[in-house]
Amino acid sequence: MQKTTIFFLLISFCSFSQSNHLSLAPNEFDKAIKLANPLHLIDLRTKGEFEAGHIKKAIHIDYLRADFEDYIKSVYSKKTPLILYCQSGKNSVDAASYLAELGYENITILKGGFEKWISNSKPYTSSKKTFEPLGFISNDNYYTLIRNNKWVLVDFYADWCGPCKKMAPILFKIDQENKELNLLKIDADKNTSMTENLEVSEIPTMILYKNGKQVWRHTGLISEAEIKSKIY
Repeated sequence: MQKTTIFFLLISFCSFSQSNHLSLAPNEFDKAIKLANPLHLIDLRTKGEFEAGHIKKAIHIDYLRADFEDYIKSVYSKKTPLILYCQSGKNSVDAASYLAELGYENITILKGGFEKWISNSKPYTSSKKTFEPLGFISNDNYYTLIRNNKWVLVDFYADWCGPCKKMAPILFKIDQENKELNLLKIDADKNTSMTENLEVSEIPTMILYKNGKQVWRHTGLISEAEIKSKIY
């Protein structure tokens, strides 16, 4: 009986040690925010992402800032319960591990990040004078669309990109003329995790899928005829 108890305690300790934070889905994360008193909700994203839209009462501390460690230590004690979120969830996991190494003991993160928060229709606010609804596409939605259609042409663009504006009517025309083709336009500025996952470093970038598999990829301006030649 004693050996069994010791073994159980050892397993429990190992399971706890492997996790240095609590990861919560949007609904549970929302409850954690409301129950926290005082609330230390930290947005780890870039300044631009924070200003475009963030969870109410969040404090902006860019995880990639050079003095992140020194700043966190100067503001929060190691006993302070910290609630973190980023864009897609990855940086939150990294930050939680890093903070745990520094000695912080109570860390909660948003599973799936701000994109998951938005996709679950959770409320958010903006620092901009004119509030613009954010539109994110999740990885699940992206790959579901690709799997369920014979041809999918993905266009990564940005509103400020001149070449993107030149390509827009060309891609629209190709989409209208091909009934089997689905054109998926993704704002690179609003879907940073998607651009990272697909290694899109320049815009416009176009990716063509056939029956769920990538068959072509191009960055920059390209003629209508060249794109059509890839759809066979």
